[in-house]
Amino acid sequence: MRLLVFLILLLPFLLLGQTARVQGRISDPLNKPVEGVQIEVLKYGIFATSDSLGRYSVTIPVTKPTKVQLVFTALQYDSAILELEIRNNNVYDKPIKMTDYKTKDVVIKTTKNIPQILIIPITPEEAAKIPTINPSVESILLAQPGVVGTSEFSSQYKVRGGNFDENLVYVNGIEIYRPFLVRSGQMEGLGFANRSMTDNIAFSTGGFPAQYGDKLSSVLDITYRQPKNFKGSAELGIITNTLHLEGISKNKKNPDELGKFTYLLGARYFTLGYLLNSLETKGNYKPAFGDLQGMFTYVPKRYTPRADTIIRKDGTQDIIYNSVEKWKFTGFFVGNRNKYLFIPREGEATFGSVQSAYRLQTAFEGQEAVTYNTVLGSLMAENRPNSRWKMQHILSAFRTQEAELFDVEGGYRLSELNTNFGSEGFGEESSALGTGSVYHYARNFLQMNVVSAETKGEWLNANNYRRKVFWGVKGEMHFIKDALKEYTLFDSAQYVSNQNQEFDVIEYLKGSVTIQREIIRAYYQEERVFGKKQAASLTYGVRYTYDNYIKQGMTSPRVQFIYDFSKRNPNHQVRLRLASGVYHQPPIYREFRERSGALQTNLTPQTSIHFIAGADYTFKAWGRPFKLFSEAYYKYLYNIIPYEVQNVRIRYYPDYQLPGYAYGLDARVNGEFIKGLESWISASYLKTSERLSDTSDIYIPRPTDQRFTFAMYFQDELPMNPTYKAHINYVYGSGSRFGYPYLFEERTVYRFPSYHRVDIGFSKMIIFRTKDQMEARKHGISSLWATAEIFNLFGRFNTVGYQWVRDINNRYWSVPQHLSARLINVRMIVQFK
Repeated sequence: MRLLVFLILLLPFLLLGQTARVQGRISDPLNKPVEGVQIEVLKYGIFATSDSLGRYSVTIPVTKPTKVQLVFTALQYDSAILELEIRNNNVYDKPIKMTDYKTKDVVIKTTKNIPQILIIPITPEEAAKIPTINPSVESILLAQPGVVGTSEFSSQYKVRGGNFDENLVYVNGIEIYRPFLVRSGQMEGLGFANRSMTDNIAFSTGGFPAQYGDKLSSVLDITYRQPKNFKGSAELGIITNTLHLEGISKNKKNPDELGKFTYLLGARYFTLGYLLNSLETKGNYKPAFGDLQGMFTYVPKRYTPRADTIIRKDGTQDIIYNSVEKWKFTGFFVGNRNKYLFIPREGEATFGSVQSAYRLQTAFEGQEAVTYNTVLGSLMAENRPNSRWKMQHILSAFRTQEAELFDVEGGYRLSELNTNFGSEGFGEESSALGTGSVYHYARNFLQMNVVSAETKGEWLNANNYRRKVFWGVKGEMHFIKDALKEYTLFDSAQYVSNQNQEFDVIEYLKGSVTIQREIIRAYYQEERVFGKKQAASLTYGVRYTYDNYIKQGMTSPRVQFIYDFSKRNPNHQVRLRLASGVYHQPPIYREFRERSGALQTNLTPQTSIHFIAGADYTFKAWGRPFKLFSEAYYKYLYNIIPYEVQNVRIRYYPDYQLPGYAYGLDARVNGEFIKGLESWISASYLKTSERLSDTSDIYIPRPTDQRFTFAMYFQDELPMNPTYKAHINYVYGSGSRFGYPYLFEERTVYRFPSYHRVDIGFSKMIIFRTKDQMEARKHGISSLWATAEIFNLFGRFNTVGYQWVRDINNRYWSVPQHLSARLINVRMIVQFK
């Protein structure tokens, strides 16, 4: 009922409340004024900055007595927090004393200020409670506007009409690659990022600035935590088991200060056997996926905070603060092993309608064995000569080894069923339409090594944050070696030949190749803030990439503009955004492969030009803050390589490079639907098309043309006992496109059924002692959650793909392949310190 009331109230864009004002003077330990302090009113989205005399003033909308929190942050100082209760039409004079930064270094925060970057408002602890099958950070994105997935087994996602290959993923500034040979979600295994180690999740669905790389659709920027004390967590469950530890060394000279060394470790084990047994194809499933990740930092020396005053040429004074941590060294490593073994036995699929129903029965011999092994390591040296200047030097190496070994024969029988409700044989076979067999053989091997060296920097011209400059240069070496042999034989008449007495091979792929390439990437970007109240900001930059394998250079200018009305009038909590840019994506590996296995190297980079307009509106309902995020976009595409999608496998047609377009609208509301619990709702509309062929002016839907999607994550708790909570994750998507296999011009003639999925979780916090007792203990269990989840609550059989078989008349039939049924999962999550 509360959710229904909220949905009715989503349109109060002109709500104007009464206000209260908090003002005062901000000073340092010597009672001198501090200029450029950033003030944020938590959960209201209201910001302000202190002037040269240290004065600040914040106006907050309020209709009844309300408790608020103001956070004061500035370079070289610890953050200060002010908590008070405000009433409308009152003025509160609150002086603030900033204290020196003694425990951690100055951080020039950039990610949260970048336009078009959506910060996902959820902590790692809350993320662990979301009922999802895949325990990766990427699974959280499926509830975001403009994002859709294909399978609950997979961590892959599509953004605004793009495919899985068009998404950038960074972890701690290192670009991550997804498996290249993966063909189904249940084979894929774990997503890369470990949510137990995550500190910040920033995500953009388009219009991102020049500092982010060369992909067409989106960027996911994940930052791991910097430990401040010892703590850990463990998760035990039927599907997922994880362990994470973090800590910091002791400072022997001064116990009140931080040590020089920190560590952050995480291990995960993920198995899908329990879920895969619910699929229509029965057999012996043996999936096992696991990884180990670690991040270590070392600070050789921390310096005493100091401020230096310089006189500019115009006679004005400028204060430059020294850096507490001039050098910091970070090591990061990941080892990931995904292994999937399946010995199929039999399968049965019923499809059609009430008037005409059909059944496909299959018996199998053979097995499928797949392995994806990944290793990544990086070293970073970070230098901060002062609080306005930061340089990072990064060396990284990535290696993946992938193997697919298939040797499976399936004999099938296709039947029409009796649909006469009154007959005794209702639901039984009424006639046989065809029998035959399909033999699938594959011996595919791939090895890829990527070595890179990167230098990037940030510079702030003054303490008032009015101008920031970013730049970077990166060199990469790619070495790819593969050996592919795969074919499928079709037999619908007890022998593997067609009417011409030729082998009826419907797919044959063979080839081996070695690719060695060097790529140079560079970018320059500026962020500027305008106006006395800093209401307008402009981010502009350019990115250049040269790929010696395709012997082409790519220039990508990008610009973003934001105007924040709330900084001029706190009663108008509206922020407008405009963005545009050119995004090139050079082919990496899969794009070169023709259907025969031969290599097509005469390719140009795919290109997308983004035009984006959006608005954020912050408002209050039931005395709690909410935020409405909305964006309209248009993307002009050219040199696009057409493709078809089979489960999560993308098969390109590199003989063609065609123009296309995508446009749509995304909207999202997040806030405390239930007091103290963050929830969100998102909805999207999309249309994307591409030219049918080089010789045609007709445009056809792209495989990712999924017109409408809706997602919701909702939390609730028992009012009288908040240790009992419920978490609902709902995803709906209208059908995307598919067509006849191996027929280029008919690749998207049909549409999948719509996708519905509801996952629900119930959790209970088990308390051993009071909160005061917990805080008083130096070590011990800080929280223990018991969780029960129901996946696919309504038992809907969603379709992930189609199996094509032939009958005795040589007609093709598309038999749906369904995802998992309703299943129950239990987990235990413990956090300790």
